[in-house]
Amino acid sequence: MSFPPVVLKLFLAVFLVMQPGLSVAQEAVGVVERITGQASRTGVDGTSPLALGSPIHRQEGIRTATGSRLLIRFIDRSTLTLGEEAQIYIDDLVYSREAGATQSQRIDIFRGVFGFVSGEVGQLARQNVSLRTPVATIGIRGTEFVGGELTVGMPAGRPHYGFQIRQGAIEVAGPGGSVVLDEPGEGTFLPLIGSAAPTPVQQWTPAEAAEADAALAF
Repeated sequence: MSFPPVVLKLFLAVFLVMQPGLSVAQEAVGVVERITGQASRTGVDGTSPLALGSPIHRQEGIRTATGSRLLIRFIDRSTLTLGEEAQIYIDDLVYSREAGATQSQRIDIFRGVFGFVSGEVGQLARQNVSLRTPVATIGIRGTEFVGGELTVGMPAGRPHYGFQIRQGAIEVAGPGGSVVLDEPGEGTFLPLIGSAAPTPVQQWTPAEAAEADAALAF
């Protein structure tokens, strides 16, 4: 399985721009805290497997294999859990404990189910934290939520994405509109094909929540 063309373009851009200072691109911003099955990273120095304790860097693509799970803990104490056959890109993570320092976190989710818990960047500069998916960009407000490609929640046979807040609040902004999820258990769905507004906010059913939980369970 290969990365989408947009990811490869990002890798190439990073390589060309960062040649004079590859150490910036190779700055470690997290670590593999838990892993089941196989996962790999792809950066300017090529592709290599991930293992427990492997460092995670800015401007790297991460991929999990069939049946795999991966938990990344970032330097600001935020966490990202990935289900099987996930593909993401760590666009940026800038974090400092110094007063007035710049803080930002950006992650692109191309495929798969994921769970995110915000950390200190989200506390210090939540407006600078975003997770971009194929259907919507997620803005956080001190947050724990799940999202990804699901099979329940919309009409059968219609590929779609779902997002559910577990704690805190998020704004789900798609090309057709946006909604805010700010009560634990609330969720929304968007089709993977075409532009549409998120469905009206409502509590997910047990089946809808269980599907996301199962996709992320180790």
